[in-house]
Amino acid sequence: MPVPLHDPESDNSGGKVYSFSDKATKLLSDQKKSWDLLRINYELLDHVKTREFHFDHFTINVQFNPSRIISSSARVDPQSIAARTCFLCSENLPEQQEKLDLDRNFILLCNPYPIFREHFTIPTKTHVPQEIKSNFQSLLSLSKKLDGHILFYNGPYCGASAPDHFHFQAGNKSFLPIERELNPLKDETEGPWFNNEKIRIWGVEKYPGRFILFESGNIPSLVTAFDSIYASLQDITRQEQEPLLNILSLFENQSWQIILFPRKKHRPSHYYEMGDKNMLISPASVDFGGVFILPREKDFIKITEKDIIDIFNQTSISEGHFHALKAIVQGKWRGASGIYI
Repeated sequence: MPVPLHDPESDNSGGKVYSFSDKATKLLSDQKKSWDLLRINYELLDHVKTREFHFDHFTINVQFNPSRIISSSARVDPQSIAARTCFLCSENLPEQQEKLDLDRNFILLCNPYPIFREHFTIPTKTHVPQEIKSNFQSLLSLSKKLDGHILFYNGPYCGASAPDHFHFQAGNKSFLPIERELNPLKDETEGPWFNNEKIRIWGVEKYPGRFILFESGNIPSLVTAFDSIYASLQDITRQEQEPLLNILSLFENQSWQIILFPRKKHRPSHYYEMGDKNMLISPASVDFGGVFILPREKDFIKITEKDIIDIFNQTSISEGHFHALKAIVQGKWRGASGIYI
């Protein structure tokens, strides 16, 4: 049964008002008591092995997490998708799984195969494809509601294990290294690609997964900027379908930070190699945010700094395409000071 929620901003009951992040945390606590699979997998997080790799401007943590093998090895080709039932549709959820209503379109579920100490999946109530363009504003509104958490989006060809059913995910803040590295990484740039009183847009290259950072407290500005970047990526990559991308979203102090990772490839060659060269890694938003998830211990033991950089280089947007993107968006915005009004 869904647990009814009241928007904290409109709760006039006179009692203590709980945020949506508080309610999500409470749901997870309750689910640990009522759902053995989820409880066991969260307990196993206490025994997850980690390694830390330090580079000049960033840190990558590597996590050996066996429960994530289902996601890392998910078959997402159309034939495999068509052959299974959708595990995000309400009628197919496990009997023990409870849900929170976030708004008229989205529910929140506790992820039973966690990476974060608090890990949630946020699917739509209806079965619609994983496409961010018409749902970007929902990402902004949900980030504001769940302001104690970081939200993320994996594209249908960039790590989403359910590309047939639209969903975001969320985890507790301060887990991903990139959260604390944003300001130092911005300092390594030549300045923002675009800057006015409503929005700042940065292109960050001193990170192996080149990314675009939007900073704004203005929803129309963010939506317009995202739509422009999205269209430019389609032009550069010559794709009519959704360009390859992952997104992280943070809301704090009445402002959003949106980190967009343009991609050129779903999985690196390591995933398809045979024998000792094989490494089961399928990078998505969490990996690009600085936590590499490896479900097999042998891969966790053997991965090197060189492997990490190689995986980023194979799956991130190329330097040439990144510079082309910069030229296109600056050309569109130059002289168009009113574009974000």
